[in-house]
Amino acid sequence: MAPAYKDLLRQLDSLSESFPTLGSRLSQAAKELQSAGIPPSDSLVEELTAYGKNFTIARNQALELGKSLRSPSNPVSLQDIRDVIQAVATAQGNAEKRQKALNILDRVLAIVHREQNNFPPLEPIRDKASELYRAINDPKATQLHPDAIALVEEKHPFSALLTLVEQAENLDDSQWVILEEKVGAAFGKQLVVAISRGKLTFTAIAATSNLPIAPQSVEPERSLSLPLTLPQVTAEALPEVIIIPSTVAVANKPITVDPDITILESPASGTPIHEVIVVPSVNVNQPLQNVQGQHIVFGQTPSSDGSQQPTSVGLKVLAHIQGVGDRTFAAQEYAGSRGKGLRLEGFQINIDSAIPGLTVQYMAHVEGVGDTPWVNEGELAGFRGKSKRIEGFAIRLAGPQAANYDVFYTAHIQNIGDADVASNGKYCGTRGKSLRIEGIKVWVQPSKSAVAAVKPQPPATVGLKVLAHVQGVGDRTFKAQEDAGSRGKGLRLEGFQINIDPAISGLSIQYMAHVEGVGDTPWINEGDLAGFRGKSKRIEGFAIRLAGPEASKYDVFYTAHIQNIGDTPPVANGQYCGTRGKSLRVESMKVWVVAKN
Repeated sequence: MAPAYKDLLRQLDSLSESFPTLGSRLSQAAKELQSAGIPPSDSLVEELTAYGKNFTIARNQALELGKSLRSPSNPVSLQDIRDVIQAVATAQGNAEKRQKALNILDRVLAIVHREQNNFPPLEPIRDKASELYRAINDPKATQLHPDAIALVEEKHPFSALLTLVEQAENLDDSQWVILEEKVGAAFGKQLVVAISRGKLTFTAIAATSNLPIAPQSVEPERSLSLPLTLPQVTAEALPEVIIIPSTVAVANKPITVDPDITILESPASGTPIHEVIVVPSVNVNQPLQNVQGQHIVFGQTPSSDGSQQPTSVGLKVLAHIQGVGDRTFAAQEYAGSRGKGLRLEGFQINIDSAIPGLTVQYMAHVEGVGDTPWVNEGELAGFRGKSKRIEGFAIRLAGPQAANYDVFYTAHIQNIGDADVASNGKYCGTRGKSLRIEGIKVWVQPSKSAVAAVKPQPPATVGLKVLAHVQGVGDRTFKAQEDAGSRGKGLRLEGFQINIDPAISGLSIQYMAHVEGVGDTPWINEGDLAGFRGKSKRIEGFAIRLAGPEASKYDVFYTAHIQNIGDTPPVANGQYCGTRGKSLRVESMKVWVVAKN
């Protein structure tokens, strides 16, 4: 094995110290030989022989180190050897910087929105990061890409973006302002707002792709038991989960909240999972089936016949926050701040999109003012510019359709935390305790009678034909939800193509792959091969998405079996599945498409 270049430099220093003296003695011996025929002394000949051997060893070691250089040289002097070693040192330093830059781009590509699968401001960022990844990783490049240096030195806008997403809670105000301006100028204000609201996170696999895998945690042959259909996926991070027992709405009848029901928050460490909200029932006639003693239902609550409830009513909730100003949120989003000691000074609510015959009304208890009157939808409850905290509030529905819906809400209160969920005009908060509300969460659900009117539509499975090109095997064809490839045989997946079979009018499928030595391929249309045949290149990751006028009516899910990792969790709708820069082969993939409800 060739020695490290630092050791070789030390050898050169030793030779450099000896050759001037040896040269002088040789010059004197040459004069004596020429003038008087006196031969060089035995000791001088031995030193010269030793020097020649050491020079040859150093030269050979330098040639060994220089094999990785694009333009290898043939050193004939000590300075030539030094030049080779310096070129090797520069190349190794560039390789380390290049890998650090690629790791940073891996983190950028892993950023997702917690609730929106295709968050528009992230799309150009992914495109730029993918393009830059390919440019930095270009095997034909002779120089280190300047953006790689900027990434490593944390001078690139992507570095500022990662710092805001990863360390938002640890930044002081001055750091936040500097980074916010940099990210806003590079990627737009909408992205900054999403970051400030805690809406961005990292996909599970990509976010950990740069971390060492503990041997005891690896389960290479663990298989997932995947259902035929899954709940609608918006991002890899878990969405907010609403737990709503079946209800019978009674117009204008207040709802009593079970005092034992609590608000569960994400753990202090690890990947955040959002708040989990437990919504009390209204006149529950039949108890929910217990799961280990608790009523826990993920996603939309199924009714007794297995059908899905209608989706929540869309809301636009404006929150006026101390020192921040107006920010707009959607139904079930946390409207305000959390853990920053900022008071909510005003709010207004609109049903978005409007529902004929249904409107929302609300009131607030304001510092120094007391209870405000009930105000109508779209009006501000509270004040702007008066530095007055809201201490409590209530919300109710009005209009001919109000009996068909329930409004639920909760708040995060100073020194108390999350309040119990209230509904349909019940007061939420405190009075006379000088405790600020820091944020609120509001949502509107159809009542039981409205749910009963919805006829369940079971999702339909879409037929697929998945061709996998497997190392040493060749092409093999599989169906939806089948393992396309091999398992436990150490064979790499080298290429794949997917077709919807039978075809569905207005629906097609697209996919891309991260290939050994190539990087990310472009998005490829249905029926074309992603990867290669006959080039012995492994696929290390991939993504799949739907296209066409009917694409919004379906979800595509997929998972992979990866060398040293095993089965990945399923991802969906264009999210990346696999690794980058880890030299880990994908051995098989599983794909399926289902219709949305």
